[in-house]
Amino acid sequence: MNLAFGYVRRSSYKQQENNSVEIQKAYIQEFAKRKNLSVPEEFIYVEDVTSAYAKRAKQRKELMRLKNMMIERGIDKVIFYEESRMDRTGYSFVLDFYRPLQDHFPNLEVYSTTSDTPFDPSDFRTKITLLLYRQESEIKSERAIASLTSFLNNEEKLRPGSKCPYGYELVNKMLLPNEDADIVTFIYYMQSWGLSMLKIAAVLNEASIPSPSGKMWRPSSIEAILKNKVYTGTLTWNVHKGKEPKQYEFNDFNEPLVDDFLIKLINANTKLQKKYGRLDTPFTFLNKLFCRHCNEKLLTQNGSTTREGKKYDYQYYVCKPCNYKLDKTAVHNALLPIVLNHIETTVSGAGVKHIALDYLDQTNRSIEKNIEKAEERIDILISKGSIAEEQNDNEYNSLVKSYHQQEANFLEECVNKQQVLDELREAVQQDLIFSRFKSTLSSRLGETETRLFILYFVDQVMISPGEEAKVLFTDNMLEIFDLCLTGQSTE
Repeated sequence: MNLAFGYVRRSSYKQQENNSVEIQKAYIQEFAKRKNLSVPEEFIYVEDVTSAYAKRAKQRKELMRLKNMMIERGIDKVIFYEESRMDRTGYSFVLDFYRPLQDHFPNLEVYSTTSDTPFDPSDFRTKITLLLYRQESEIKSERAIASLTSFLNNEEKLRPGSKCPYGYELVNKMLLPNEDADIVTFIYYMQSWGLSMLKIAAVLNEASIPSPSGKMWRPSSIEAILKNKVYTGTLTWNVHKGKEPKQYEFNDFNEPLVDDFLIKLINANTKLQKKYGRLDTPFTFLNKLFCRHCNEKLLTQNGSTTREGKKYDYQYYVCKPCNYKLDKTAVHNALLPIVLNHIETTVSGAGVKHIALDYLDQTNRSIEKNIEKAEERIDILISKGSIAEEQNDNEYNSLVKSYHQQEANFLEECVNKQQVLDELREAVQQDLIFSRFKSTLSSRLGETETRLFILYFVDQVMISPGEEAKVLFTDNMLEIFDLCLTGQSTE
């Protein structure tokens, strides 16, 4: 009796509740007996909870293992329950499984229990069958997405069945903060002061706070929380159906654990780090010091060492063109009191809120003027595009469309900046910004906190040996939120 392999595929978790695998196996064994074939139990490969629509054949691990084993054992026969177990993409089974095997086995026999004749991809009826299965999957996918979207758009803001995020509990399909919510907020707060994910994990472990899994915190578990938009009140739902996965977002879906200002601050810190370098560095004035003689930016030199268990710090700010170096500790001792005193005076001043609001209003007026001009330019471009189409001037029409897209991008940037402005205005009015700085200044500052204060408030420092340093402060620390327009218009 000739040997043959079998293949069983179960599409979803729901099918785990029925006897899908056992039924498919029974049909395969009955078919094998009818064809005088033997299929040992260990020759039946089971692909569990795997869609043949969302994944092409080469992405299905057990199917690829089956192909390799057939080649290794020299067995050229395999039985599937039906064509839908082979493929629902309409093409990938033939490309990824059938043809590679056919190169090894000229007399390859691939069977479906629904037909006594071997599978033939060139047969018209086979092509129609595979296309029908693909169409069936597409219809199911569209219905599932429509049902899910309708569910998510429900006014009651009900969450579909899924794992409940850390910091929430699911009550009547609604996300409500639980006793761990403050831990989530604290994680974002530490991130907003420049602490790395490794340090945040260390702080939580030192405080004996268990992670979501009940074990030690790791940087990856911190990252998962920081990347999850649910903590800002936004539900993100990924639908992995079809070739292209789709993502749906629903704002104000649940009670947020983190306010918008904190997110804006974290994003601003990320941009500052890209521009000026590390936040967790002992050189807190990194990329902020300039030589008074040659105007070159001072570099850093770290020659620290440990001898006989004792650490010796040899850290300097260096000007290579002028060939001098300044002791890091001496520079910090001289500059930090000046900087921190300026910051404390600034954030504690009676008119600080009024100055900040004036700055935001002035910036907003500038953006509104840019929006007005951009809209005028777009109207002109639309008119020019119509004329170009009437005259069949394709080259000019293409140029107009290019300019139109530039203006549309610029307009979108303006609108996004206005949204940031509105959020910052609310943060200033609620005293979220300056009270944050005042409370932190009253504590002992760590390196990252000191570094961020310098990046927020110091524009640059002019320094050289034997001369008094000149500290140039920023006009307004709200500039860190990148409110200036960067897009280029076609004006």
